[in-house]
Amino acid sequence: MAEPPSLSSLRSLPRSLDPLEDESLPGYVLRLSHRLGVGPGPLILRMGIPSSRKDRTTLIRIPISCAISLSEADLDAFCHATRLSRQETAGLLLASLGTRYGPLSSDFRGSSSGTSRLQYNNPWLLTTRTQYCPDCLVGDGSEIQQRHGGAWRRLWRLPPVFSCPHHERFLRRYCHLCGELAQNRHSNDLIARPRDSDLHPARCRATPKPGNPRAVSPACGADLTQAPRGEEPMPRDHKSRDVLFTLQKKYLSFLSPEGPEQVSSIGWLTPTAQYFQDLRGVVALIFMTWPEARPHAATPALARIIDTEAERRHELFHRRGAQPRKNLRSTAYTDPPDDPVATGAVLEIADRFLRTPDEEAAAQFLVPLANEAKRTHQPLSYSLRSPRGASIPLRVVLAYSPRGKLRSRSDLIQAVSEGTATRATGHDSSGQSAPGRWAELPG
Repeated sequence: MAEPPSLSSLRSLPRSLDPLEDESLPGYVLRLSHRLGVGPGPLILRMGIPSSRKDRTTLIRIPISCAISLSEADLDAFCHATRLSRQETAGLLLASLGTRYGPLSSDFRGSSSGTSRLQYNNPWLLTTRTQYCPDCLVGDGSEIQQRHGGAWRRLWRLPPVFSCPHHERFLRRYCHLCGELAQNRHSNDLIARPRDSDLHPARCRATPKPGNPRAVSPACGADLTQAPRGEEPMPRDHKSRDVLFTLQKKYLSFLSPEGPEQVSSIGWLTPTAQYFQDLRGVVALIFMTWPEARPHAATPALARIIDTEAERRHELFHRRGAQPRKNLRSTAYTDPPDDPVATGAVLEIADRFLRTPDEEAAAQFLVPLANEAKRTHQPLSYSLRSPRGASIPLRVVLAYSPRGKLRSRSDLIQAVSEGTATRATGHDSSGQSAPGRWAELPG
């Protein structure tokens, strides 16, 4: 492996940009490359990234790992080239969201969860694609954002972020004109068309298939800020929209750097990052046992949306059962939906189950799901009834089976957690707990 180039061999870029709020690294690179008039690929190469690359004259693709974290050498090179501080650069990377979001946290994914596992074995992190709000990409009206567009946000790569309450729009993943992923190809590329220097950051970078297989196709180039509102789901169902936008505001507050360090999950204080692991576990059970939880949908319209999504997942589960790699069957239920409204609809049910005041109340909702999962497919139900990285209260509720001397769920939680679990008292209607002692619930 080639030695990382020394900073003395790299020059700072002639111009740079200040990062926008919650901007992602690929979004920042797109804006900066547009300002400098070079493609994002050559720009990354000029920065000396990745430092391990032997051939520094060409760049086939920008590694997805660059969106998650950078090596020390690459971090130094990026800061040197852009004249950003290490703190500013770290703020562009997804890894820094791990203190808030469990699927990005090694504490709840396991000690061996490096960047490669976050990248390739993490359906609850959008690495090869991103979502976007058309109105956010317009920018705030400032001169710099009028020229280069608004921020491609880091939070858009987290499935629980499915809408933009500020503009009251559901996030999109696909271009409204060509129907392809707007910023990425269906491959391990962080940014599609890395050598294309003509595309504005808010333009679609997809390459439609040419009629002539030998022809070189231009990018779609559609203005993503012009995606029509009329094509959005549920344009007239105001009650469903209000429910989902309210839920989204809550999640955005949880993911904010100023948000709570712990929240209530089944009546117990839980690290905010671990709460999102609890959500993952409950969502998988809801899909596997649907329509068991159908009566709990917030509105009939949202129930019908989950009907369609669950039917697709049941078919996928049975289809994969006939394939050699049957271990993939569980992903039919554990992966998040591709559709933003379906994502919000199922998360809303899961959130209400976790918002119950104690484990006995939660059991009324969750135990029927656990029992139905055992009846549906007992081997798979074992892992779904003990979600990886979930809190002790959730795992106790899903797997509770008293033996010998009868013991309550509450006593069992206290015993298993060795006295570290603390009840959430005085939590408000959003599920956020009042100030209290930190509860370190082992993952």
